[in-house]
Amino acid sequence: MLSLDRAVFTAEKFDGCFNLADLNALVEESCRTAIQHPKAFYLFMQRYVHFNGHAGSLVARLASSIGLSRELFLDPNSDVFDQSDRGMEIAARVLAATIDEHSDQHGKGFSHRTLAQATLKSTGDYANLTSAERNELGQIPAWFADLMQEFAQGYQGQPGSLEALVKGMGFHAASEVLADREYVAIDRIVRHENKNSGYDAYLRDGNGRSEIDGRQIGAWYWVAVHGSHTQAGVELEHFDEALSAINLAVRYLPANNEISQWVFEGFSQFATIQQNFFREVNRECLELIKRELNESMA
Repeated sequence: MLSLDRAVFTAEKFDGCFNLADLNALVEESCRTAIQHPKAFYLFMQRYVHFNGHAGSLVARLASSIGLSRELFLDPNSDVFDQSDRGMEIAARVLAATIDEHSDQHGKGFSHRTLAQATLKSTGDYANLTSAERNELGQIPAWFADLMQEFAQGYQGQPGSLEALVKGMGFHAASEVLADREYVAIDRIVRHENKNSGYDAYLRDGNGRSEIDGRQIGAWYWVAVHGSHTQAGVELEHFDEALSAINLAVRYLPANNEISQWVFEGFSQFATIQQNFFREVNRECLELIKRELNESMA
């Protein structure tokens, strides 16, 4: 029999271990740095769009890895082996997040990548950046390439490896719950705390839509659909599904004291990547603002 402690992972349990509000402080700091200068805000959004643009595909990889591991997740109440595997039930909870990523149910079926490109185009237009300037800012530095490699390795799991799959599910849970807080903070700082100034004023002045491949898309919709300062977005729904996946996995695994440890290790690994990401982005934005100031005074 599974103990209740092993069978139930909740938002409160993760918050108690990691203090999610403290993790979000660096997100807010970097966003407040970026909005001081239109070019820095573009750099901030370019980094954020690039980072999140890989998540949907990596979620699909994790779901696939779980689904391919039939021999690991078995119903102990089933006497017939071919009727006992439950990996696909777990994988379905993970896959739910990437369905939205590939075709938003509220945004005319646009992928979230397309929605993000519309937001990025808008912030570049706001900063009056040329295509050459956008491409220059969009070059991926070594620190970012290394971080993205770590991101991919931690997320996708490995078929047949229980440790890698459970850690991947913890990683996925962290990605979803922290993303909710990120989007809410960014929306609050940009659209509420700085209402009618800076980028918010730009959007309100007839610039609320971007054109991508001849299609008009809400310039800020990508952020708002994930989470806004007024209402919950899809990230909380995805986090609930991630918790469901973890709890189902525990239900269909034999007693193993390492399971909880692996879940929390995966969660911690993503949290560390997230903190390193925003720390580096904040540094880049500060350096860009300083360069722009020096050039303007030269």
